[in-house]
Amino acid sequence: MIGDITRVPDGATFEADLCVIGGGPAAIALALEFAGDRRKVVVLESGGLSFDRANQDSAAGEQTGIPYFDLADSRFRLFGGSTFRWGARTAPLQPGDFARRDWIERSGWPLSRAELDPYYERAYDLIGLHRPFAFDANVWKELGRTPPAFDASLLEYAAFQFGKNLLFGDVYRGAIDAAANVEVLLGAHVLALQANARGDHIDSLDVGHRGGGRWSVKARHYVLASGGIENARLLLLSARSNPAGLCNRNDLVGRCFIEHPTVSAGAIVSDHWQVLQDAGSPGLVHGRLVEVGLALTPEVQRRERCLNAVARTAVKVGSDATQALRELLWNARHRRLPHQLDWYQKNQWLTQRLRAVASDPVSIVANVVRHALGKPKRFNVESVYLELRIEQEPNPDSRVTLGDATDAFGQRRARLHWALTERDKRTMRVAAQVFQGELRRLQLGELAIAPWLVDDDLSFPADMVGGHHHMGTTRMADDPSQGVVDADCRAFELDNLFVAGSSVFPTGGFVNPTATLLALALRLADHLKRTTA
Repeated sequence: MIGDITRVPDGATFEADLCVIGGGPAAIALALEFAGDRRKVVVLESGGLSFDRANQDSAAGEQTGIPYFDLADSRFRLFGGSTFRWGARTAPLQPGDFARRDWIERSGWPLSRAELDPYYERAYDLIGLHRPFAFDANVWKELGRTPPAFDASLLEYAAFQFGKNLLFGDVYRGAIDAAANVEVLLGAHVLALQANARGDHIDSLDVGHRGGGRWSVKARHYVLASGGIENARLLLLSARSNPAGLCNRNDLVGRCFIEHPTVSAGAIVSDHWQVLQDAGSPGLVHGRLVEVGLALTPEVQRRERCLNAVARTAVKVGSDATQALRELLWNARHRRLPHQLDWYQKNQWLTQRLRAVASDPVSIVANVVRHALGKPKRFNVESVYLELRIEQEPNPDSRVTLGDATDAFGQRRARLHWALTERDKRTMRVAAQVFQGELRRLQLGELAIAPWLVDDDLSFPADMVGGHHHMGTTRMADDPSQGVVDADCRAFELDNLFVAGSSVFPTGGFVNPTATLLALALRLADHLKRTTA
């Protein structure tokens, strides 16, 4: 059952076997796993069924360090969470991403890729992927194509599939609403997790509504599933038993915030652009869009003592009429626009791409003909570039803390300090140089590496972005001195609190985190079913 919390009298106490804090994809996966179970489940979502600016205000925060997205635009408070703006770009983390790498401090997961593989398969069902599907070079067999022969000892193909289930709140609303044992309370802002005097057990939650109502929730077990920023913020705000916050005796909550830094590594000049373009965006597999990148092999990472990274050729947004039309058609097909916060942003996005299409409609026809005839297209040096997305090194100085400003409940807002390391920049340089060498060897073109990337300092371009991927702030580990939760996602310091979502990732690879966080949520559901009978 899904309903607003205000339908219940102010001051009431909700009781449940399991309480899930948050209403994003991890929370929805958990609710679906327990639907029809004998256990009573309460899901607390601060937003409603659709986007609301007033509720979204609590997502605002402060920023220092490397410039980042406005936090109010980087995650969403509504049922379905950040799938509100998600493109369903999906791949699993690579096996090496889970490994302990002696040249990367704090690397290594307390579980392996093989342990997650069965849960990935179930996560793909939730996302709506076509299967079987190869997330590596074998994807070309499915496509019936032969790609450029990049040296497989240096670069390996990494494939992504775009799922059909975009807005989880819409897709799974009916199934959850029909579950008699699951109650979703909308407009329910969790203000604090109240632990006992010893700080080792959650007794209850304090819940508020923007209209002024207050409630309490008591459960046998709790799952914190509010995202990589809000998970840390809520633990830091819950300071009754420890001024430093819950689960924070070792000062680890909020630390090691990681993202997927994405940069332009330089311009490409090529007489074989269609070959390069097709190698990165090869088309459809059973109606699902496929994207391909070239990743640094584990051998290169080990030799260069760098992180994981993926490269692909790209066109500057709005600089090419054909690319602009592709983006318009893709978003029309999915009945959505990126940056769905307000009319101004929608209008900017549409205007830019419509102008690009209108400015050169002849080139669109010409490109279609060239593609059909297998003829190359030559772009000018200003419009084609090498896009790099890297794994970020776990860095304690990159962190979420509490800021000075407060929200409508008087709660301190999140403050994000995003910081990169020398190894992060060196990884970008290594990836660019390897790709540059392979372009030359295959005579596919020339990459002019950007000047900023050659410098050894920690300067980064103004257009560097992340992926709205908030990871690492309640990291998973074998030892409480190294992390906040164990391999089962249970908080080391609390016997009845679990954490779901990408905040538990020790490292993040270069792939979008949703498939992995869903796999972990499904694994957590199985664990809770076994241990809370």
